[in-house]
Amino acid sequence: MSEFSEKIGAETGNLFKSGYNCGEAVVQAFRTKAGVDIDDNAFRLVSGFGGGMGHARDLCGALAGCTMVISTLVGRSNPSERSLKEIYPYSKEWHDRFVEEFGSSSCKDLLPFDFDTREHYINCMKLVNKIGKSLAEYLVEKGLIKEN
Repeated sequence: MSEFSEKIGAETGNLFKSGYNCGEAVVQAFRTKAGVDIDDNAFRLVSGFGGGMGHARDLCGALAGCTMVISTLVGRSNPSERSLKEIYPYSKEWHDRFVEEFGSSSCKDLLPFDFDTREHYINCMKLVNKIGKSLAEYLVEKGLIKEN
C-alpha cells in the first residue's frame, strides 16, 4: 500500500468516526484528499445509501460511495458525451474487486452487528478505512487519479 492510499484510508475511517455515514465518508475523503470534484449538492446524493440503503442492510453504502467517485471521474452528463460501454467496465470491475476483497457487496454480510452499537462503529470504521485504501489503489492503477 502506498502512502497516498494509507492517507485516504485513514481519512475515510476518521470521517466515519466523526459522524459521516459509510458512503459519505468515502466520498468526502476523495473530495478532500484526492481532489475529486464533487460539489455539495452531488455529495448529498450519497447520504441515503448509508447502512445498506437507509439501514435496509442491502447494497453497502461505502460501495455506493465508491461508485459515485468512479462515476464522477469517468461518467457523463449526457448520452452524446460518452458511451456507457466506456463507463460500466469501471463500475463492474470495482464491484467485482470489492466482492473479492471484502466477501460481499451487501451490508448485511459485511456488518454482523446491530446498528448504532459499539461493535457496529468499530466494524464499519475499520471497513471503510480498508475500502478507502483499496479504492485509492484502484483509481491510481487505472490512471483516474494521481497520488498526491
